Amino acid sequence: MDIASYYTKAKQLWDESNAVSEVPRCTCKKCECDVNGKLHSYTEEIKLIQFLMGLNSSYTAVRGNILMMAPIPSISQAYSLLVQEERQRQVKAKVQFLTENASMSGSANK
Repeated sequence: MDIASYYTKAKQLWDESNAVSEVPRCTCKKCECDVNGKLHSYTEEIKLIQFLMGLNSSYTAVRGNILMMAPIPSISQAYSLLVQEERQRQVKAKVQFLTENASMSGSANK
């Protein structure tokens, strides 16, 4: 599964989960501890970790780099980094394929 398809599937699951059970929120008007902001940050971090841990093993290095970033990136930032990595791998694979074909046709002409 490519990164875009995987992200879409994960997002659907998160949306379904949110529809079934919401994260508790502070409703008092006097809150000074910003518990709602902290809960939001926490749930976004959990989603990011779930998303990264679900990647296949070929993304281990990228996953480690993302998790080591400070501050921890948002899901959309991590998604962008992963899509960029995926595209670079595709370009590299195409160049490698073209190079191999060129060397094979060169040796066949000899």
